[in-house]
Amino acid sequence: MKLAVTGHRPERLKGQEKMIKEWAVEQLTRLQPSVIYDGMAQGTDQIVATAAKELGIPIICCYAFPRKNYHPTEEWIMENNLTFFTRLTYSKDAYIIRDKYMVDCADALLCVWDGIESGGTFFTRNYALKKNKMIIDYGGLR
Repeated sequence: MKLAVTGHRPERLKGQEKMIKEWAVEQLTRLQPSVIYDGMAQGTDQIVATAAKELGIPIICCYAFPRKNYHPTEEWIMENNLTFFTRLTYSKDAYIIRDKYMVDCADALLCVWDGIESGGTFFTRNYALKKNKMIIDYGGLR
């Protein structure tokens, strides 16, 4: 099974980072994915990628476009994992293209969504539903 990840940045996680990490470890242990497609943003993406790296699960670090600087956590996760860019430069739709790519490549989506019907997590979750992908929701933010 191949998994994609979507979820909120720290400001929308309501201080539940530790519980989300425990949930991610539980889901990754249960599902035993062959690979994780991860957008590498701060918050959910890096929490799940850290859990996957600690469990020895390969990660495809999916960036919308290259940047000059990466957070130390990103650099640590990127070590010994594939890094992929869906665009060579910034564009208005770069993140949407990246999120669709991850969902299209995956069998299922790990999702940390607060129930607010706007933003990238909402879009990615809806796109996965339209593509008939299995969605594994963390329900603690609703």
